[in-house]
Amino acid sequence: MISTQTKRFSLISTLLIGLALLLSISTPINVMIFSAINTALPSKALWMTITNSADGIFVGCLLLIALHKHQQLMTYAMLCGVALHYTIKFAKNAFAVLRPEHAALDQLVTLGPKLALDNYAMPSGHVASATMAMMFILQAHKLKRWMFLLLIIYPVLTALSRIAVGAHWPADTFAGAAIGILLGLVFVELANREKVKQNSKTIQYITLTLYIPFIVLAISQIKSIHDVTSLIHQGMMVLIGVLALVVWGKTFLSIINKKALLSE
Repeated sequence: MISTQTKRFSLISTLLIGLALLLSISTPINVMIFSAINTALPSKALWMTITNSADGIFVGCLLLIALHKHQQLMTYAMLCGVALHYTIKFAKNAFAVLRPEHAALDQLVTLGPKLALDNYAMPSGHVASATMAMMFILQAHKLKRWMFLLLIIYPVLTALSRIAVGAHWPADTFAGAAIGILLGLVFVELANREKVKQNSKTIQYITLTLYIPFIVLAISQIKSIHDVTSLIHQGMMVLIGVLALVVWGKTFLSIINKKALLSE
């Protein structure tokens, strides 16, 4: 039986797809909304920090921290991340929408690194990642009221940041959010309906191993810190990498201890 929350998010994703299509067709409106947001508050420290919080490296560490007590969801979150990566990659090449910096705009603020011409915009991978992470965290912790609203703000701020740094059009962010919700719903549902619960230590070890690259890449961002601004947005990446490493170690030891108890 489909839950009320699943129906609600399915409706939201449908509305987001509709908005993405509408803005894609209505180019002047898409550009107008982009320009209004992009030039409103050109703060690199603020927007790059929010944008980095939805980078694949950060999201991988975030999911490890948030889901380490939910082994089934943690495994399916990794699988969903892989599916999301290839879905976004395919969609970008299929739509081939140029980034704002490659469009003829009178006024443009770019706060992030320059992007290649063939690094297309539609849909936003950052927004998709943030939304997908939101779906798994909601499922794991059953958040209610203000905590629920606080978590939803995460992909919303991510969407605003992608426009603010000059990397995406509004239509891209709506499309990314829709994909993140839909794939998140599918893989959360798979995790919930799995009849054979994840008792296999092999699967648990493999899952933890797959999260290691995210931790290593996050901590290695320390070499990118060279001024106060980068200390803020790259320091956040390093911090979550360290926290994820601690959680990873505790989870690994927990699995070993359970194995030892069962063998006694």
